[in-house]
Amino acid sequence: MTAHGAVGPSAAGAFPTAADPALRLLVIASMVIIAGLAWAWTVALAAMPSCHTLPLPAFLGMWTVMMAAMMFPALIPVVLVYAMMARVRTRRPLLAATVFVAGYLVIWGLLGLPVHALLAAVGALVGSWPGLAATTGTIGGAVLIGCGVYQLTPLKDACLRHCRMPHLFLGHHWRNGITGALTLGIHHGLFCAGCCASIMLVLLVVGMMNMTWMVGLSAVIYLEKVLPAGRIVGRAVGVALCAAGLARIVA
Repeated sequence: MTAHGAVGPSAAGAFPTAADPALRLLVIASMVIIAGLAWAWTVALAAMPSCHTLPLPAFLGMWTVMMAAMMFPALIPVVLVYAMMARVRTRRPLLAATVFVAGYLVIWGLLGLPVHALLAAVGALVGSWPGLAATTGTIGGAVLIGCGVYQLTPLKDACLRHCRMPHLFLGHHWRNGITGALTLGIHHGLFCAGCCASIMLVLLVVGMMNMTWMVGLSAVIYLEKVLPAGRIVGRAVGVALCAAGLARIVA
């Protein structure tokens, strides 16, 4: 154990054996219920025509709920591992897991700041330069190609590997206490944002409140993080995005 209370990778495998069926059920049920409520709230707002015109606090609230809807299904295995590890180190593993998730959401909530600024800037630019609207297909296609290429990069692979192997990450970077739970949640949120950066950009291109794309992209996030062949899924999505971008440019 390090001075910060970290547990070496060799010890990480010991924690999942300390299974607690009641804790596992509570974690899974809580995450599923919250994700379901987030999806219900998002669907209710799907008809909003111009979310970028919302005041910043309202936009950040909407954005954070949307991210919870999209990310929580794939986050469940990570929170389960964290809760099982916290169970042998604290008498309040559920509280620690809640703080871990809160730290994770802090990162996604803060990412709403540049997203809001970008949407507002694009809206203002199109409004002041009407001719720009004719080039949106080309610009959107170029962004999709960029997103597809990112899916094939070593940075994407590194972030995805982190999300797919929570035992190693949590075992190596473990921090005790509530502050440690918050730190770990933020740390994981940063890697998750790096893993899903291209997916979020795609969502901005096709429309933030496009429910069909939201569901499809959420499925991609889940499959590439949870399936044994998730890395292949991510690369296939990258190739598909490049093809879609090219088709959008030449159409």
